[in-house]
Amino acid sequence: MLSNARSRCSTSVYLAAYADESYDLDLGVYVLTASLIDRTEAEPIRAVLTHLRKGGRKLHWSKEPDRRREEIAKVASSFRSTNLVVVGSASPMNAERARRKCLEAILPEVEAAGGSVLTLESRRPHNDKLDKQTVAVCKRKRVISMKVHVEFMPGDAEPMLWLPDIVCGAALAAARGNRRYLEQLADAARLLDVDAS
Repeated sequence: MLSNARSRCSTSVYLAAYADESYDLDLGVYVLTASLIDRTEAEPIRAVLTHLRKGGRKLHWSKEPDRRREEIAKVASSFRSTNLVVVGSASPMNAERARRKCLEAILPEVEAAGGSVLTLESRRPHNDKLDKQTVAVCKRKRVISMKVHVEFMPGDAEPMLWLPDIVCGAALAAARGNRRYLEQLADAARLLDVDAS
């Protein structure tokens, strides 16, 4: 289990959680990150993330050049946030199964940290429904309480979703052998490995 999830957030119980994913099926790695932020600090972080965007409808790690990734990771490391990073591994990998395993692992971590609502980037209605089903199963198994639920927003409508995208990108780069972005994030990212097969 991940620990000290509140350490970079304030002591307030008003935590907001935002999640995004990144994966490499050939490598057999699926990364799901939940970024936890005190709601009172969300607006300043949202403003900084919006300022970081250079064209396009949203800030997207995979579309940024290396030099920009270093700048973005450095800025993300300065936020008062905790990023819970679940890294699922499987060979061969089925993306939806891996996502389900990662979501099952991250939901209790979000709740333990004080979050009850997890906002996910919408992946269209069918896939969003699959995530809701995973949440329902976790509740039935009592992995999480009935208070926890998920919401969905388009990635270009909520800049706070760009923070977990940044952290996912750094974690996936590390899985591919480049750890410098993840090292920049330092203790802003807390990793948990899971079997996603």
